[in-house]
Amino acid sequence: MDYPDFVRSLSSSEPNEAAFLTEATTLFRGASYYAFTDGAPKESHLHGAIAAEYAHVTAPLRRLVDRYGLEICAAHCAGVPVSSWVRDALGQLPAVMAAGTRVASRYERVAVDIVEAAVLASHIGKEFPAVVLEERNGGGIVMLRTPAVRARVAGDVKAGAEIRVRVIDADPTTATVTLEAIADPDDVRAQPAPE
Repeated sequence: MDYPDFVRSLSSSEPNEAAFLTEATTLFRGASYYAFTDGAPKESHLHGAIAAEYAHVTAPLRRLVDRYGLEICAAHCAGVPVSSWVRDALGQLPAVMAAGTRVASRYERVAVDIVEAAVLASHIGKEFPAVVLEERNGGGIVMLRTPAVRARVAGDVKAGAEIRVRVIDADPTTATVTLEAIADPDDVRAQPAPE
């Protein structure tokens, strides 16, 4: 089965599959820019998610890099040399675009964090079912089914597991949510050590 068919066969209602689907989206993230000016690039630069060369040029006001890409396309179509102001800037564009992407990603993440904290602020002490999306530093990242919140959780968790979490704190002013995994009473690891 090829990758697209495999991904379409998964269901987000199944915990293990939900964790996989969430992680699979990272294949399409983290692209970077590579500039070259004369002829073909010195080495192959394939887009990781599609395993092929790829150029993305959209509206000139959407991304700075598109302004330059469209100028190159226009020069090529007109059969004229690419303007020097475009050629001179190409080497700096990957770093400029990477910096812009980092800032935009931070703003987007904080905006979502604020909303998630606001949604959970009136639920301090309440428990919710969740799916562990990934394990991370003595805890993990979980997705609550209802309300749909993605947040870090403290505790011993395994990716793909269905668990219960308790809301310890949710503060929209600091954009923070604190969850803890609730131990399963049938889990031997959760039992107190014998005296």
